[in-house]
Amino acid sequence: MFYLLVLFGIVLYYFFMAPKSIRSTINSIGIMVAIAILLILAGMSFMKLIQSPGEVYIIAIMLVIGFLALKDILKLSSKDLPFKKDK
Repeated sequence: MFYLLVLFGIVLYYFFMAPKSIRSTINSIGIMVAIAILLILAGMSFMKLIQSPGEVYIIAIMLVIGFLALKDILKLSSKDLPFKKDK
């Protein structure tokens, strides 16, 4: 709770009292913190993905193969078959 109040105070200072030079510094620090958090979350999700069972990988491979097969089927041209009777 204490850190939440400190964060709230910093945000209020940023919006109402900080000069432009300090705002640009806070912006660059905020961007670096956001990038660091995203990298940490990406690493954690990769580690969780590695721990998943093998069936998940088989399902993902089958989905990719199915998507590629449907894409190829849609590219096929429709020709009349020689044994088809015209009406």
